[in-house]
Amino acid sequence: MSGERFKNIVKKSFSIAAICFSMGILFIGIGFSFFGIYMEPVNIIRIWIGFFILGVLTVFRSMFDYTQWARSKPFYIKNILFMPLYLMVALIMAISIVRGQGVNMSLPLMISYAVLFLFFFTIRQFIEYFIQKAKTDKMNDALELFQKEHSWDEEE
Repeated sequence: MSGERFKNIVKKSFSIAAICFSMGILFIGIGFSFFGIYMEPVNIIRIWIGFFILGVLTVFRSMFDYTQWARSKPFYIKNILFMPLYLMVALIMAISIVRGQGVNMSLPLMISYAVLFLFFFTIRQFIEYFIQKAKTDKMNDALELFQKEHSWDEEE
């Protein structure tokens, strides 16, 4: 893999992680304010560490896309392969935040976090599917136009 491609993968991966970090802080802040819970400042550092780890996982996920095996597979197979790693990091981050608030993590709470993760993961899959489909449709339209233009040249 070339150095330039690796730089682009790192930039893209950490841009995604930064956006998710910002949205995560926003939603966590709204949730904590809604329930009137004070968030310890160290929890923001824990969240940052969690999203940094997610950024590193995203780099590996993006590098995996360039392997020979992964190129022949649909995007959702690759996402499902990496989903347990993302889930594990998200649950560890949630457990550390909850424990940082002085609350013991119960099994129903952990299951609700896992269900919430899977809900957002599924929504992201649908969004990515429609983005990939739009790109494929655009490429197919361009290919059809190219074939029409060249078929006329052959008839002349």
